[in-house]
Amino acid sequence: MGSDPAIPRIRIRRRGAGTLAVIALLLTACSVGGARPDPRSTASTPTAPPTDPAPIANLFDVGDGRRIYLECRGNGPATVILIGGLRAAADYWNRTDTRPTTVMQGVGEKARVCSYDRPGTVREGNAFSRSDPIPQPSSERSAVADLHTLLAVADVRGPFVLVGHSYGGSIARLYASTYPDQVNGMVLVDALSEAVADAMSPEQYAQLQTSQQVPAEDIAAYPGIERLDADAVNAQLRSAPPIRPMPLTVLSADRLIAPQWQAMIDSGQLPPGTPSDLGAAVDRAQKVSQDFQAHLVPGAVHITETHSGHDIPLDYPSIVITAILDVVAEAR
Repeated sequence: MGSDPAIPRIRIRRRGAGTLAVIALLLTACSVGGARPDPRSTASTPTAPPTDPAPIANLFDVGDGRRIYLECRGNGPATVILIGGLRAAADYWNRTDTRPTTVMQGVGEKARVCSYDRPGTVREGNAFSRSDPIPQPSSERSAVADLHTLLAVADVRGPFVLVGHSYGGSIARLYASTYPDQVNGMVLVDALSEAVADAMSPEQYAQLQTSQQVPAEDIAAYPGIERLDADAVNAQLRSAPPIRPMPLTVLSADRLIAPQWQAMIDSGQLPPGTPSDLGAAVDRAQKVSQDFQAHLVPGAVHITETHSGHDIPLDYPSIVITAILDVVAEAR
C-alpha cells in the first residue's frame, strides 16, 4: 500500500544513501547488516524527570526493568509527539535527504516537540534501538501503553498533538481513542490503516503479507527487531472507540508504486511469484485508506499533493512542519 519505489521487505536500504519505503504496510525500516554497535552507546543514564521544558535526551524507566529512550526540544504553546513508522527510531524525524530543515528542527522552533525509540527500531547507521527490547511481534496496544507510561515518567505534559507516520499513525489513532482527554490534534502522514485490507481481496492481501516477511538473516542479526501481526493491528483499530472531534490533517503520498513494481520483481526486490498486478492493487487500496482516514473526524484536512513518496518527512519536511504547526494553532 505504499506509494514510493520501495523494498517490500522489512530490511532497510539507504537512498543514495536514503531509506526506501516498505511498500505493503507503509512501514519505515533499516537493514541490520554489518557490525553492531552497543545499542545504548550514545544514551545517558536515566535521571529524574525534568521540572521545566528543558531539552531531553535520555532513557526513562517504564517498569518491568525496561527503559525507553526519549528526546524533546523547543518550547511553545503545545507539545507535539512524533511517532515513527515500523522500525523508525527517534532520529528518523531529524533526517532529510535534500532539505535544509528537518521536521524535528522546524517544529521545535515553534512548539515543544518529542520523539522516541520504540523497542526494536533501528537508527541511522544501522544502530539498534536505545530502548530495551521486548518480545516480537509486538502489538499496537503495547506501543500505546509504552508511550503513555514514557510521557508520564518523563513529565512530558499534554494535551498533545500526535504526529504519526506509517505504522505510527495507527499508534496515534489508538492513543487518541484510549486517552481522549490527552490529545487535542493529530497529523497522519501517509499512515497505515485497516482500510487497506478492506480494499483488497483476501488473496491480494495475503500476497501482500507474504511480501512483508522479515528476512531470517535480519532476525538472526537483531532478534528484537520490531515486527507486527498486521491482522491483529487491523483488529485493534476496528474495535477502538471513535476519535473525538479534533483538528486532523492527513498527508498522503502522491507517487505511485505500480510503475516500478515489475522492475522490482525482475530485480529480486520482491519475492518470487509476486503477481505483477499487485502493485496497482496496492495503489488503489492505499487511496481508499487515505480517503478513509480523512473522514475520521468532521472537518479534517486532506492534503494529496505532497510531491513525495511514502517518506514525506524526508522528501518534503516543510509540508509536514506546516501541517503540524497549523494543527497546533487550531488546537489552541
